[in-house]
Amino acid sequence: MTSMFYLPRKLSGDSQIYTEAELLAASKFVVVLAEPGGGKTELMESLARQLGTKAVTATRFRHIGAEEENSPLVIDAFDELAKIDQSGIHSLLANACKAKATRVIISSRSSEWSNADTQSFQEFLGAQPLVVRLCEFGENDQQAIFLHHYPEEDFVAFRSEVARFELEPLLPNPLFLQLFAGAYIESERHFIDKRSIFSTAVERLAKEANSSVRSTAHSLTSQQKIDLASEVFAKLQLSGAEGVSTQDATADRIYPTLASLLHPIASRNDILATRLFKPGDRVDQHRPVHKIVAEYCAAHYLTQRIADPTKPLMLANCFAVIAPNNTVRDELRGLLGWMAALGNRAIQEEAIRIDPYAVLANGDPSQLLPSSKRMLLEQLRKFAAQDPYFRRGDYWRRFSIAGFFTQDVADELKPLLATGNEGHLRDLILELLAGSAAIESLQKELCQLAFAAQESAHTRILSTRCLLKITGRDHHADLARFIAEASEVSLEIAAEIILTLGYQTFERKYLSEFLCICATLYPGHQVRERTIGARYFIKKFIAEIDLLTIEWLLDELTRDLACHCGKKYYDCDCLNGISKVVGLLLDHYFKMALAPFNPVRVWGWIENLRFHKSKRQDESHAVQVLCKNNGLRQGIILHVFFKTVRS
Repeated sequence: MTSMFYLPRKLSGDSQIYTEAELLAASKFVVVLAEPGGGKTELMESLARQLGTKAVTATRFRHIGAEEENSPLVIDAFDELAKIDQSGIHSLLANACKAKATRVIISSRSSEWSNADTQSFQEFLGAQPLVVRLCEFGENDQQAIFLHHYPEEDFVAFRSEVARFELEPLLPNPLFLQLFAGAYIESERHFIDKRSIFSTAVERLAKEANSSVRSTAHSLTSQQKIDLASEVFAKLQLSGAEGVSTQDATADRIYPTLASLLHPIASRNDILATRLFKPGDRVDQHRPVHKIVAEYCAAHYLTQRIADPTKPLMLANCFAVIAPNNTVRDELRGLLGWMAALGNRAIQEEAIRIDPYAVLANGDPSQLLPSSKRMLLEQLRKFAAQDPYFRRGDYWRRFSIAGFFTQDVADELKPLLATGNEGHLRDLILELLAGSAAIESLQKELCQLAFAAQESAHTRILSTRCLLKITGRDHHADLARFIAEASEVSLEIAAEIILTLGYQTFERKYLSEFLCICATLYPGHQVRERTIGARYFIKKFIAEIDLLTIEWLLDELTRDLACHCGKKYYDCDCLNGISKVVGLLLDHYFKMALAPFNPVRVWGWIENLRFHKSKRQDESHAVQVLCKNNGLRQGIILHVFFKTVRS
């Protein structure tokens, strides 16, 4: 974010969430902590404006002091002062005490603020400061930031592309958002693979974001910081720890001291001042910025150590910790996936042997060697044979393995797509196939699944989605086959095809005929429903249609409606289905159209429907009166109208 663009922030502390105004009202003494690049400087400038003063850097304030007494002090970037002089907090607080400040607000990177600093604050100013942390940005704020930097771009398309690689949890951090946005533009709005994204991300996170921070003779290079942070992340993951502590007094098994994880290096604390770490629950604690970043870095460190002949880490010893008794620890499945993606052939094969699904679902499987890809598919087949429903609670998870299914593994996929298979494996393969290069070679198998009436609805839908990704295929011919079948599943698939191809590309007459066929799915009023929600796709389909087309369809579908069976109204089903479809169209019409409604036209749509000839004529008359009264609210019309329709 630039100084010309600012979004009001929320902060958390003492189990409460504060707006900026609420924070100023809660305490006169505040310490704001955040990871590097979290937006501290912009926040301090905003708070200063609200207090009628200017924010000043900690270094400047230490040397010059306050410009006037009995005024609020907003002091930014204490961490820069702490790097130069560890006792800088004393000079800063002494100056604040001399100035008789009415308020003192200090910001700092969490890596440079400790419990000792909090104690010093109380000793100098006579009050315990309220220590708060910046809250992450929500989706609306993310969109605003994205459009500020790239006003001509589509945020929804960007977020969708990020979600393909399961990176959206990192978007609340504005630096990650800008990082991925830049990579998105540079890659022509299509990421290649996770590995390249993370490699670039980690490099940028290790670089100093603040140009005013000076390097010293003992400062580490960006690559050295990455290497050290990766070693720390690996040890934290393998030990089950959450983060690191900078103080022996507050260290425990969950937060071991940083010194216990690294060899003695004078500037090892530099890694805490990078954006690879974020604040922990206490001021002396620091955690990886995100688990998936830590998994990537840890996997890179472990695979390098295993392959390093000078100081090798035994593969068997490493996997004994990751997967004791050949069962991967749940919290390390992501690490295992990244190790397979970044490691050599031996590492890939060992990871696949232990847990093929973890390798497929985590990391970047597109980086596997061709032989490892084939081994993975074979192990998945064996895995599914032993446990057909191996995904369990992970069944609804969606992930992308773009680049994994290439032409050289197409032959291995054909047996997995054979009809008659049960369990999770085949549908998993179908989910991941869409858009891959192997689809062209699998058209025959996909067609068999899509048009097989005995297959499950989910399998048929997934197969059709794969077919829709094939350029040059006659999708209209496929559509005709599904409509001709006229089952609940086939018509649901047909509706998805029409929407995917664009309903605007079809003639309105075609759409009305399609809805008439859908109307046949509604049973007679004396027939018990077989499957609840089986026709919900009709409502979803209608919800995508524009207002003018809705009006035309209402005119078309309600023209010349009449009973043909000659039975009593309570035995007649002639208009049952079409009445339900028109009811859905009217529902959507009332949501889209603006009052006042045309009473003559609305009543023309409903006067010949089945419910109008039922015992509910008194309620139908009420609908007619309400439609004529343009002053009444839309909600009243809908309430009475649908009470009648659903009778």
